[in-house]
Amino acid sequence: MTDSVAVPEATAQSALRVTPAPLPHYRLLRALPAYRWWKPLVALVLTLVLWVIFTTVVVIIGVLIAVAQGQITFTTTDAVLRQLTALFGVVNAGNPLSISIGLIGVATLLPATLLGYLIVGLRPVSVLRSVAFRLRWRWLAFCLLPALAITVLATLIQALVFPALQAGSALVAPTVPIGTFLLCAVIIVVVTPIQAAAEEFAFRGMITQMFGSWLRPAWLVIVLSAIPFAAAHTQYLGNGGSLTWATADVAVFALVAGFVTWRTGGIEASIALHAINNTVAFLTLASSLAGSTSTSSQVSGDPFPLFLAFLVSVMTMGLYAFWIDRAARRRGLQNRLYPVAMADTSAAAAGNS
Repeated sequence: MTDSVAVPEATAQSALRVTPAPLPHYRLLRALPAYRWWKPLVALVLTLVLWVIFTTVVVIIGVLIAVAQGQITFTTTDAVLRQLTALFGVVNAGNPLSISIGLIGVATLLPATLLGYLIVGLRPVSVLRSVAFRLRWRWLAFCLLPALAITVLATLIQALVFPALQAGSALVAPTVPIGTFLLCAVIIVVVTPIQAAAEEFAFRGMITQMFGSWLRPAWLVIVLSAIPFAAAHTQYLGNGGSLTWATADVAVFALVAGFVTWRTGGIEASIALHAINNTVAFLTLASSLAGSTSTSSQVSGDPFPLFLAFLVSVMTMGLYAFWIDRAARRRGLQNRLYPVAMADTSAAAAGNS
């Protein structure tokens, strides 16, 4: 079976209704017989409630582990609050417990999103993945290469070019012990792809399809779904002028992720970009070579480096969008759900064998 299949699998087809026109990924909910205009909104609310419950459980487990390890000591109330904030208020990539709880907490978005769809009856939940109603693994694997290339390019520019522009050094002597770094690195490499996929299922999947079920213009749906994604990155709040460029940087990522999802007919390309970007970023933080291991410290102080980082993001993310769009067209990747193909389930199953 190739990645550029013409129709969804037969098991998914039985749950679909014939639609009058080909549907892109962001409009796929319109193909579900159980679709009603209010269901995506209810699914979103349920997902948020479930995610809060799941993350609360994860944080409680993290607190118990921290107490057992002596990272939280019950001396004074202020001391406990400071210790809780340092561990779980932001992600400390140089602390194995903090990075684990931070990543796993976000990763619980995945089961929360799937349950949100299931509870309101938006089935099959594979509608979130692609117009082929599955993750196209070969295509996802291909997307890892351009994602790695543009991420490494952006990292090298910030490490080598920025110091020359700012008359300083971007790298400092590491403060994290090598054993701690290696443990954090294993956690990051294993958990970050799941965390990134969870965000893509929630934002490029659920939220984008919610807007897409109500609105037709692709550009409007992509922009609207980018807003909550940028707002959700609360580590950039409270940093004055630096907030503008840090949030704009995240918004550029969201726009490109939305664009490649639309153009390729699935969330594989956005998962690849998100997973590689976050993995490299967390590994860099965990090394402490940039002077800090905290996700929030990157946006403090002078906003000029963040402005430069924003310009680099515009360039490299734009390159990724162009690369992926061209590769998808060359491979003939299916980016629409075609009602003509859905009409004959038996023929579709034969064509996919």
